Amino acid sequence: MRCVGLDTVCAIVILCLEVTWAFQRFIPIGAIFDKNDLISKRAFDYAVEQHAANEDREQYFQFNVTVDLIDISDNFQLASAICKQMSDGVFAILGQKEMTSTDIVKSFAKTFHMPFITPSLSRIAVSEESNFELHMRPDYTYALTDVIHKLNWGQVHFLYDSDEGLLRLQQIFWSLRDQPFVEGFAVQRLQDVRDIHDELRHLDRSYAGSYKNIVLDLSSEEAYDLVLRQIPEVGMNKYGYNYLLGSLDFKNLNLTRYRHGGVNVTGFQLLDEKNEISRDFLEALGMTPGRFSSPKDYQSVPVRAALLVDAVYLLGQAIYSMMQNDTDVFRYNFRRGDLYTYNDTKGIPCDKRPPVPWMHGEEILHRIKQMQPTGLSGVLSFDRKGFRQDYSLGVYSVSLDNGPSKIGTWYSSERGFESEKQDAGQQMYEQYPERGANSTTKTITSILIDPFLMWAKEDAGRPKIGNERFQGYAADLSYAMSQKVGFDYYIRLVKDGAYGLKENNSQKWNGMIGELTRKEADMAIAPLTITADRERFVDFSKPFMNFGISIMIKKPEKQKPGVFSFMQPLRVEIWVCITVAYIGVSVGLFLVSRFSPLEWKKGPEATGEEMANEFSLFNSFWFSMGALMFQGSDSCPRSVSGRIIGGVWWFFVLIIISSYTANLAAFLTIERMFTPIESADDLAKQTTIKYGTIDSGTSLLFFKNSEVPTYKQMWNFMSANSDVFVKTAEEGVAKVRDSKGKYAFLLESSINEYTNNRKPCDTMKVGPKLNSKGFGVATPRGSELRDKITLAVLTLREDGTLHTLQNKWWFEKGQCGIDGGSKDSGKRSLSLSNVAGVFYILVGGLVFAIILGVFEFMCFRAKNPKAACTPSQATYLRGTETATTLCTPNDREDGNLPYDYQNEKNLAEVHYTYDQPRLFGFEAFNDNKPNTDV
Repeated sequence: MRCVGLDTVCAIVILCLEVTWAFQRFIPIGAIFDKNDLISKRAFDYAVEQHAANEDREQYFQFNVTVDLIDISDNFQLASAICKQMSDGVFAILGQKEMTSTDIVKSFAKTFHMPFITPSLSRIAVSEESNFELHMRPDYTYALTDVIHKLNWGQVHFLYDSDEGLLRLQQIFWSLRDQPFVEGFAVQRLQDVRDIHDELRHLDRSYAGSYKNIVLDLSSEEAYDLVLRQIPEVGMNKYGYNYLLGSLDFKNLNLTRYRHGGVNVTGFQLLDEKNEISRDFLEALGMTPGRFSSPKDYQSVPVRAALLVDAVYLLGQAIYSMMQNDTDVFRYNFRRGDLYTYNDTKGIPCDKRPPVPWMHGEEILHRIKQMQPTGLSGVLSFDRKGFRQDYSLGVYSVSLDNGPSKIGTWYSSERGFESEKQDAGQQMYEQYPERGANSTTKTITSILIDPFLMWAKEDAGRPKIGNERFQGYAADLSYAMSQKVGFDYYIRLVKDGAYGLKENNSQKWNGMIGELTRKEADMAIAPLTITADRERFVDFSKPFMNFGISIMIKKPEKQKPGVFSFMQPLRVEIWVCITVAYIGVSVGLFLVSRFSPLEWKKGPEATGEEMANEFSLFNSFWFSMGALMFQGSDSCPRSVSGRIIGGVWWFFVLIIISSYTANLAAFLTIERMFTPIESADDLAKQTTIKYGTIDSGTSLLFFKNSEVPTYKQMWNFMSANSDVFVKTAEEGVAKVRDSKGKYAFLLESSINEYTNNRKPCDTMKVGPKLNSKGFGVATPRGSELRDKITLAVLTLREDGTLHTLQNKWWFEKGQCGIDGGSKDSGKRSLSLSNVAGVFYILVGGLVFAIILGVFEFMCFRAKNPKAACTPSQATYLRGTETATTLCTPNDREDGNLPYDYQNEKNLAEVHYTYDQPRLFGFEAFNDNKPNTDV
């Protein structure tokens, strides 16, 4: 029966676990949509169906969906829907919101750690503190700014209809405030987009025949449809009008009436129908007719529908990742089909105080932010605050009998707007004649050298053309210059691969300087050093980067702590002083205790005038040792003098041990690196380490012409050893790496710092810069661009752009990390070698104690050959009634054995039982009567 009962219990437990796991396969999520937005609801249903159809998973699960269709402009309805869904128990909520409800959603998400994934609004309209929200909609504010700049609109009229548009207007106005081409910026809010005929007529009359550049930033695709339908009705779709639409769904707008009359319309498209995932989605929609049935025909997937599909996909991937990492991660949250959180709380109730947060909410969002899959809306990458990053927008245009055609791509990174084709700029000039009349393309000459200019990696299936072929500091600086000054440019490499030197002491130059003097290039943006000789033939801007000659050496090996490294926090002389202090205090305490009458007292066995003193010489040393180890001692001084000695010794120990402990961790964990040289003076004073520079260029001329004694001495050494010179910087770096620390390379600090951050991370820069020079942008003598470029360089320096670019290419893209590429950078654990000496001392002490104990025992046996028990045992048993003794019967007359005077028997033959424990090898029993059985 017992076995049957046990089997029954086991079966019930297994059944419960299986039921729990079955419930775990249905992950509850919530969804909140506007009651009038049926497209978003249907897109969400489609995404859930697609997820359920994907059974190719080890941890297969489906979504159990709770959907609320409400008026999202009503804050009470929105708050009630969120609260209800959390109380029912959901893993996350996918919902829409408006500007007026951002604070409510943020409060719920932050308080209850509930992930709220929304396709509504963008970064410009949301507080950056909403860490538990995930915003699927990318921000296009800077895309508008860059395209306005690219179109070179002198007059801009901004039309908007929402609070989000107002915030975007502020950001655009702020970013364009310093642009010289923007002469006027007019603003108008549309109160009712259903009827704006009067406002449009007033706007049409106010332009008086000039070019009319209008930015439309509306809150929804429906608003764009309404406004774009009314514009032709008042005749504003004719030549001279240029529109820029702040929509992410440009290809789905009805622009049929804008292909006539000469009007130009530009806008953005988030979804790329060439994307493989988008094509699959479109095919799936084609196989399910009527899914997105609406009054108009869509040319591609609506953006808000695609964002919801991506949101469901992201959420599924995050939950799948958690279950793959731990199959039981959600097992104990499900009971009888309901979701439970902390302390057996069902769901996530809104009215409980204190609030009960969702235990897995933070981890779900963390998983989503870690992943970077590709969805319908591009790469689904988010920053730590939940906003989209690393996305791109297609820039499309509709003009006379043309379009919509793609003219470029805007990237959220520093790349900004890039033309689709080399002649896309010319297309734009034809569409926008206001810009094309006074625009020319400038030729920038440069040279390949890391990290200033490098070949860009080719995308799969798309070769790089034009300026896209290059990347690096000079490429980014060229783009920043063009944005500040206002010109198009084309980067090409210098023909002879040289920077610029005079040819045979003539007035002719080679390299980039020669191309500028021959007017073959409009400017040179490269690591071109500003010198007095070059300044006579070309004009230089203010330096965009300061540098100097620096010293590169091979990075020495880090010295690991030794066996007795735990002694390094204190110098040898301090250890000696501590030892002397320990001996002095112990001896002093012994002497004071001997002379002070307060330290003498009668012992427990003293008779007559016999007195005892606890502080013998050994006890004094033991007292000092206990204080030194923070352990204390059984004996304490009674006299004032003894206590003074103890007090000052304790204070001394407190300071010494605290100082030792404070430095111990650093000495045990830090691997120190000792460099053989620290400056140019160290190099000049020795001959073991050779040093040299490139055999031509400004670095060699610096040492050759220097009047500083140290540098003159270095030049004499280098000129006497011709093998120290190299042809290129790469050759010098290779020589440093192959010389095993016997060669130092003198080169420009910018190249030095960059090389040190590249693998194999075995070089380092030592000492300060030996001189100060600068790289500048060079232009032909008398160029009209000289003053503009100089002003642009100063502006880029003041706003931090130059610092950001240098940090990006020298450090952020470095391969060695902060500590130079150490594999165990950051926190490190102690190894056995760090503390091996402590173990040696422990083992040595144990072995010495055992040997000394054996020696004491042998000495005692030698003095008492008849004794089989120690004197301490015999003394302990004297006059007491205890258990069996180990002493032999021959010792009954030595006075050390207990004796039973009533029975006249040796207690070695009769033992008694007592309730006291076993002591010194004698047993205790439980009664007081003799036991003669033993």
